[in-house]
Amino acid sequence: MNSLIALVFSALFGGLALVANEQNATKAPEPQWQPALSYGGAPECPEHVGSRIYRSAVARLSGTTVFITGTVTRENARGCQATAEVQVDRAGKSSHFKLAARSKSDFSIIDFSPDSKSVLLAHDYDQDEYRQYGEVSVGLMSLADGKIEWHNAWDLFRWKDCDAMIEPQGFLSDGRIVIRARQTVMVGHIHPNCVNDIGLYALDLTGSLPVRLPDSTKVTRNGKSERPPFQACLSDPDLVGSCFKVHGRISAYNGTPTLRIWRIGTDRLLGVDDDIPVPESLSRQLDWNVNAYADFEVCPFTREREGEMQKVCVESAEHIVVRKR
Repeated sequence: MNSLIALVFSALFGGLALVANEQNATKAPEPQWQPALSYGGAPECPEHVGSRIYRSAVARLSGTTVFITGTVTRENARGCQATAEVQVDRAGKSSHFKLAARSKSDFSIIDFSPDSKSVLLAHDYDQDEYRQYGEVSVGLMSLADGKIEWHNAWDLFRWKDCDAMIEPQGFLSDGRIVIRARQTVMVGHIHPNCVNDIGLYALDLTGSLPVRLPDSTKVTRNGKSERPPFQACLSDPDLVGSCFKVHGRISAYNGTPTLRIWRIGTDRLLGVDDDIPVPESLSRQLDWNVNAYADFEVCPFTREREGEMQKVCVESAEHIVVRKR
């Protein structure tokens, strides 16, 4: 009897799936998501006295480069002070512009404007354990003087007491910014969704209502991302011992941490801290389909214990050999 019921359900849902597939085949594809050129902000607060400095990937347009530097400092047991700034390098001159920083805040460099005079920034901050509405702001920063006028996305859309995923995407050729909005995917939000589907919207930041764009709209990047992010390993305040050298193989794994180093000749794995990028010479060669063999200098966040993966960061990698899996 159970097998007969299962057969009926299989046929029923199989038929529904076939109808759904036929409908999806005629449905226009959803607008594609594009990552920002660079992500930055203050790193995690250390447990011990000292400072951490995080430098984002570098965004470039012709001879102009822009990146975000975040600093967090613990002076005592009462907590940490966080700061963030944008650095602009052009025409042989460096300018530093402060960003408002708070705990659990992230900034993004989305793209350069079509006239090359400004960059679109996004500020995403979490106020508590669960994602709450109204937490994403966008702003155009002048490359000349660093002035930024922040606009809360919920105010731009005229939304009230609803939740959504807001993803700034860049510019149209006429200078309007493009935002991708979709239903929230976070668990625990307490407000209804602001939108029912995934869509692209054009805004001019002057108070005009957003305009829904065709799903086929292509948002072309004006700038490009170069040089991966950097955070010092050797000087981290939370190291528990001296750095040491190992000959090993680094690979990407599902789970945490993503990168792990097998110490060749042993059955030991070292887990690479996900928050501290590996050196540029190594990061540009790694992906899910390769193993990289090298002489590593690593620094420990935990002590070596039998049956446990020791947590480390990578200070350097030499004699790198990359092989496909």
